Amino acid sequence: MEEPFVIKNFLAGKLCAGVNVYSQLTLQSGELLNECIGRETTGIRLAHAAALPPGFALSRQLYKSFRIDPTKHRPSSEALWRRLRDKNDFPAVNPLVDLTNFLSLKFQICFGLYDLERVHGPAVITLGNENDQYQGIRKESLNFNGKIVLRDEQGAFGNPSADSLRASVNKSSREVMQVLFFHPDDSLQKAILAETFAVFRQFFTMTESRSFFI
Repeated sequence: MEEPFVIKNFLAGKLCAGVNVYSQLTLQSGELLNECIGRETTGIRLAHAAALPPGFALSRQLYKSFRIDPTKHRPSSEALWRRLRDKNDFPAVNPLVDLTNFLSLKFQICFGLYDLERVHGPAVITLGNENDQYQGIRKESLNFNGKIVLRDEQGAFGNPSADSLRASVNKSSREVMQVLFFHPDDSLQKAILAETFAVFRQFFTMTESRSFFI
């Protein structure tokens, strides 16, 4: 990265965001990654087959603090868990997305994943207005008025429930940003961000990387 990517949190105090930025990512072993995800997701499904995992309470509380009903506009991490629990299905997309989805399940918080070559200029985390809308990934156009949103110079591109097609990560993405959405009272946020950073460095090589909170 020639210059550090800039992102600001205009919702600080109500939302804490952990950010990992990776440059020139290359997967080391797809086979080892798939084996790890398969083993770990099976364990998660067996351990939490009877009840909602406790970590989702904070994600729900985060949504409620913005007057968002988490049963109608589900956190992405909880939607993944319900799909795994009900259908024994973990979506395979590409290595970057798959590992991020697994970590979202493991830590029971929402992750956003963005291709920085598709994000233009400084980005902000803020509350959406009536103009904040985008085409979702394999979804119709979504509106984020009154909801948590990431926005760049071209408009909205991310949200804790559904990211945009415009900034989505594919198998050829090399400049990538993860955003972890925490309730401010989450006592594990530093540990979760650090472990996420370490796990990505375990499965991918990279030329540069940064990890920070906003």
